[in-house]
Amino acid sequence: QNRIHSQISSSCTVSKNMKQQHYKGLTPQNLALSDPESEIAPILSSILFGNTKARQIVQASQDLLNKFQGEVPESIASLREITGIGPKLAEILNVANRRKLYGV
Repeated sequence: QNRIHSQISSSCTVSKNMKQQHYKGLTPQNLALSDPESEIAPILSSILFGNTKARQIVQASQDLLNKFQGEVPESIASLREITGIGPKLAEILNVANRRKLYGV
């Protein structure tokens, strides 16, 4: 029960911090140019390994721009080329993308 409360509390804090940073726009272009330590990490301060995740978000945004012209790729193999995306997340993103294509 404490673990669930901790996760909900962290989610609320991240959501509040995201709203504060939203003025820049959460696009791959803006995130790729962001400083992970001063601009992204504070948003993730309540999350375990927030600094590491902040660096991965910036790197993933740079990967999207450099390898895929800012578009999220559709194939699982291409998704896995993005920093921080492993097999599970690649599969989830692939399924979500197919559902969107078919209007499900």
